[in-house]
Amino acid sequence: MRQRTTGVVVLVDSELVAMGFVVALSTRRHLHVAAVAHTPVDGLRAITRFDPAVVLLDSAMAGALIGLARTPVWRARLLLLGRNAHLGVVPGAERDVACGFISWTARRRHYLPLVDEVSACAQRQASPDSAQCSACTARRTLVPPPLDLSEREREVFVRIGSGQRTADIAVALGLSAKTVEAHRETIKYKLGMDSVRELNVVAASWCRGEIVDAAQPPLRGGLRRRDPL
Repeated sequence: MRQRTTGVVVLVDSELVAMGFVVALSTRRHLHVAAVAHTPVDGLRAITRFDPAVVLLDSAMAGALIGLARTPVWRARLLLLGRNAHLGVVPGAERDVACGFISWTARRRHYLPLVDEVSACAQRQASPDSAQCSACTARRTLVPPPLDLSEREREVFVRIGSGQRTADIAVALGLSAKTVEAHRETIKYKLGMDSVRELNVVAASWCRGEIVDAAQPPLRGGLRRRDPL
């Protein structure tokens, strides 16, 4: 029996990156790239015209396209694309309607199985309330990689990366300023940093999605693990 073809629209601002994804998708017989667009307006036109089952969408343009498209156009399964290693922790409405995230730097052997899984899904679009979506391995790629920190230390780390001061973090988490400072020192030690400035820079980078596999030694993106004494 002939395999059903899944229509795909690729929306990314870089023509070179778009071509890379098109070439990779062409190796899958069940996938058909119906259109490639480089702006939210052109992307909306392509989605409206071809009604694809899957959209590969630049995460930097997701908000603009969602604002243009509203509900009817989003009856498609979305895979967010991004320059960074992971999606980061910045909240965004697109997370609720996306199936997964693919980094521009990912190798095709890693992301093509993800595209296969999403294209084979019986649901028309992702839903945060769907049990099927919650169990889908693709949605795990929307979650930042783990850090070698306790839950409280991770809360402090993320707030540092968001630019909050010690006093602000203390109020937000119901802690004393001394406790927050103690957490800072522990985080610096665990992640191999030598100064508060370095911690601030790395935390901000990680929150943007620029650091991955922070739980695996040696840490990438400038992080260095210190072995226990």
